Parts: sequence; structure tokens; C-alpha cells
Amino acid sequence: MNTANLALQQTPPLSVPVRFFITAPLFGILASLLLIYIGSDIFNSRWGLNTLALTHLFTLGFVSMVMFGAILQLLPVVAGTVIPKPVLTSTIIHFLLTVGSLSLTGGFIFGYDLRIAIVLLGLSFFGFIAIVGYCLIQVKGNIIVGMRLSLLALLITGGLGIILAIRFAYGITLPLAMILVNIHLTWGLVGWVGLLIIAIAYQVVPMFQITPQYNAKLMRWLIPTLFIILLLWTLAYLWLGSNIGWISILISLGLATFVAKTLHLQIKRLRKIPDVTLDFWRVGAVGLLLSIILWIAGTIWIKLANQPFYPLLLFILFIGGFVLMVIQGMLYKIIPFLVWLHLQNQQLNPLKTMNMVRIPHMKQIIPSKLAKRQFWVYLIALSCTILALIFPNLIYLAGIILLGSFILLEYNMLKALKLYRSVLISLQ
Repeated sequence: MNTANLALQQTPPLSVPVRFFITAPLFGILASLLLIYIGSDIFNSRWGLNTLALTHLFTLGFVSMVMFGAILQLLPVVAGTVIPKPVLTSTIIHFLLTVGSLSLTGGFIFGYDLRIAIVLLGLSFFGFIAIVGYCLIQVKGNIIVGMRLSLLALLITGGLGIILAIRFAYGITLPLAMILVNIHLTWGLVGWVGLLIIAIAYQVVPMFQITPQYNAKLMRWLIPTLFIILLLWTLAYLWLGSNIGWISILISLGLATFVAKTLHLQIKRLRKIPDVTLDFWRVGAVGLLLSIILWIAGTIWIKLANQPFYPLLLFILFIGGFVLMVIQGMLYKIIPFLVWLHLQNQQLNPLKTMNMVRIPHMKQIIPSKLAKRQFWVYLIALSCTILALIFPNLIYLAGIILLGSFILLEYNMLKALKLYRSVLISLQ
């Protein structure tokens, strides 16, 4: 594991990122229960209120929750900049994001007033952007540029999301409403989530998977180029009122370049021992490639894009097949590393440590067999979800298996934290 370029002494308290990480699977559990409740009705319309709630349980409650925690952890370590009052800051942002996400999805499902959700999510997103943006001002580096641009993408996504939520809450007629929805979705998935995964991968793939470094030119230009292309796509979409095929293809090619390079680095990894987190990344790469192929096919062949299954399959492949896969793979590396690091720091501090205790290594903190079991359960759930587009009643089975997958993920992370506490007590 190469940690030479990291300021590990700047790592924030374990509670700062972990509160986000252990909350995310709880939203996955809620999403799974909602999926079982909706059942085959999810295929009726992508704009149904229950479908919107399900979408935001995944994108806000799981994906953004993990991303917030990952940035708050990586920022001090990678950039060497200290977040002001990290425990208090993370506690407030976590509370706002959690309650805001629950309020929004509850509003969609039960018809609650969305004004509280708008305020809470606005405070969480823009507060997070302001704090992290301030910390990023004085630092440089390719990963930092990626974080800055993904933060700008989050600003665009959050701004559009609040505008659309206000429209929904107050019944305001909004010009270009459906175009704004598609722009919000694209900036959220490709801009905020996609660019941040690429930026984080620049650090965690070589570090945890023992691969060569990404190409310096790729790291310098890929994220800024994708961001500029997204801006051009947005302006053209607003101006012409329709998707611009060649620009969409450029975005797809940029994402495909990242996938191809990541797979190439993993093939050249220095240690060829089996690693379940590689399985998450490889399936995630396949999910992204399939979603890219589908997006390009829908861009070229408009008749395909107008099919009812098209947006659902695209969403399942990108979110379920790529984003959730990669995030879970990262969690199985980041959490054991953080537990190990904090126990090591505790043991090396003579003012706090009274006893010498053997610190468990990373594979003991979350055993591979537990992670592999959860990987296969999630993969089966994903496969059933895709097959449900052909056999709709399979969606109930998919929801049940997905529920089991998120329960296993939560169990594995809580087990790691329990081990951390037990070793910490022994050190004192």
C-alpha cells in the first residue's frame, strides 16, 4: 500500500467519515423496502412519486452520503488542509443531509410538504460546498481539480434540484421543466458522482489495489475535459431543446477512457492475490461500459430512446451496475484502512496508550469471505432487477435480495467498528 504522498497525520477523527458510511446502507435498506412495496408498478412511469422517492433514496441517501464522508476524509489527507472543527462540521452536515433526504422521499411517498426538505437539503449541500470549497482554494493537484469540478457539478445539481422541488411544492409552472429535470439528472450522475469517482480513483486504485499510477496527462485533462463537454451539452440542450448526439457521444467516450485505463492498471497490478474489491470494480466497469453503449445507441437510434424500458435500464446499469458497485468496493477498502490507521496512531501515542496490543491487519477487520458473500448477494439482486424489465414480477425477488445485500453491508461495517472499539479498549 503506497501512502507516501498522504498527510496521514492530518486524518480527521474516525467519527467524521464513518457516520456517513454507516448511514448509507440504512437508506439502501429503505430503498429496498420501497422497491418491494412498489413492485411492478415501477415500470409504469419514471415520473411516479414512488419512483422519484426510490431514485432519491439511492442518489441522496446512499451515494451522496458516502461521497460526503469520503471527501471529508480525503481532503485533509490528500490536500493537507484541515476542515474547521471537523467533528462538529460533519455532525451538522450529516444531520441535515439525513433528515433532508428522509423529508424529501417522505414527501414524495406520503404527500408531505416539501418545504422543510428544501431548506434542509439546501443547507446541507451548500454548506458542504462552501466548507469544502474554502478548503480547496489554496491547494493544487489533479485530484484537487477533480474535487473542485465535482463540487461545481454538485452546485449545479443541487441548485436545479431545489428549483424543481420548489416547483413541485408550490405548483409553479416552470419553462423547460422536463429539460431541466434531464439536466439535473445528468449533472448529478455524470457530473457530481462520475467526476468524483474518477478523482477518488486516481488516489485509491493505485494505493489500495497496488497498481501503477494513472497516466499524468489523463489525470490532468480527463476531468476538466468532461466538465467542459457537460457545459457544452447543457447549453446546447437549453438552446435547441433536444439531446445533442455528438456531444453525448463525447461524454460517453470520456467515461469509457477512464474505465479502459482503470482495467488496464488492474491487469498490471503488482500483487496478483485475489481481492474481492477488485470484483466490485470489474463488475462496475462492465456496468459503466454497458450504460455507455446503451446511451450511445439511444442517442443514435431515437426509436430506442423512446422505449419505456430505456431510461430504467440506463439508470439500473449506471447507478446499480456502476456507481453502487464501485462505492461498495471502495468502502471495503476505506473502512478497514481507517480502522487500522486510527488504532496504529493510538498505539504509537505514549500519552494515550498503556498497553501494547497486536493491531489486526486490514483483512482481519472485514474478512474477505464476508465481503465476497455480500458481493454475490448484491450481484444477484442487480441481475434480477435487470431481468425484471422482461419479467416484471421478478422485481419483488430483486427487492428482497437487495434488502439482504444492504443488511449484510451494514453488518460488515458495524462488525469492523465493533472490532475497533474492542481493540481500542485493550490499548487503554
